[in-house]
Amino acid sequence: MKLTCDILDTRLSKPDVIIDATLDRLRNKFVDRRKKHLGYPYNLDFDAEPISQFGEFLINNLGDPYVGSHYGTEVSCVERDVVDWIMRAWECGDPEEYWGAVGASGTEGNLWAIYLARETLGNPVLVHSKEAHYSVPKAAKILRIEALTCEADHTGAICPDALREVIQANRHRCVILALTCGTTMKGAHDDIASCISVLDQVGIDPSRRFVHVDGALNAMVLPFVDGLPSGIRPSFRHGIDSISTSGHKMIGTPMPCGVLVVRREHVRRVASTVSYLRSDDTTLMGSRNGHAVLAIWNRLTRLGIAGFRHFARTCIERADGFAGALRSESVPVLLNPCSLTVVFPKPSERLVNEYQLACHGNCAHAIVMPNVKADLIDRFVGDFIAEWPCNSRQKVFS
Repeated sequence: MKLTCDILDTRLSKPDVIIDATLDRLRNKFVDRRKKHLGYPYNLDFDAEPISQFGEFLINNLGDPYVGSHYGTEVSCVERDVVDWIMRAWECGDPEEYWGAVGASGTEGNLWAIYLARETLGNPVLVHSKEAHYSVPKAAKILRIEALTCEADHTGAICPDALREVIQANRHRCVILALTCGTTMKGAHDDIASCISVLDQVGIDPSRRFVHVDGALNAMVLPFVDGLPSGIRPSFRHGIDSISTSGHKMIGTPMPCGVLVVRREHVRRVASTVSYLRSDDTTLMGSRNGHAVLAIWNRLTRLGIAGFRHFARTCIERADGFAGALRSESVPVLLNPCSLTVVFPKPSERLVNEYQLACHGNCAHAIVMPNVKADLIDRFVGDFIAEWPCNSRQKVFS
């Protein structure tokens, strides 16, 4: 069988010198690739040193974050601090009415939230926009929930009229509504308040609905933006049931991870006691990464509200400048308000690979994270414009 990685061959034992050389090559590759990373919403502007001292420990958060376990090397108390911090950012109100946990990713948060919704509602239908992250329909498939897609507008935000049509046709059913705070390709924000108004108008009252917000990226951006339209703010004041986000995106951690916050009443329905853990089973994974908990806690507490306000303001300003530089050369660009995602015609494969751009159809995007500084933006714009008249002017952008 052919191995897919040319530098890792596990068929034979290797001397330490070869292992060390392999690791060195990987590190050098990562250092080089990090310098020109534009396409994915990863905050690479982090310092892993403060948590590196825990590398010799297996830190495993078992069971419920609010109960812990009798495994000695766990950090459930720190996990609760993380959740409390994020609850305040998402305007949870009384923290006793909410529950949260750190998991492997925003995708895990989406899956667990939709599972809790199914257990709450019985036999619901899941409704989401065509611009929703692929993890949402995947969760429906795993959980065997019927999923219906509604249209989004040209910006990538869910279309309230299309949503009303889908909900009206299913008004006799319970509904899980999955909304997005920062869509994958266009960085659009579904108007949470307007969508909940649609549910109210059609007659889907709170006892027959569960509203989840996938905020993998922008649920940790918009809470720190001044003058934000209230409808798109990721906030439990809207009457939603859950929000998930990713730790390795705006927060900035050296490993994929995520946080889910949900109304506690939904978790109580699925909780069961595991005697040998001396804890409750309320999470998807029995073992959860304590290193990720420490990484998130380190970022939240060091940066504080002021740090995230700075991130949000700086990244939005740089994204505006990025879009302006392309528009000045007659390049069609989409940049949603308060978004970090700059969408433009797909360039050559050389630039796609060099800058690790995410593409869909004839479009590509760059995401202006805290590590994306002016020099990287200028370099990419120069490279893009150099080939734009020859290769890209005829491409369709919508």
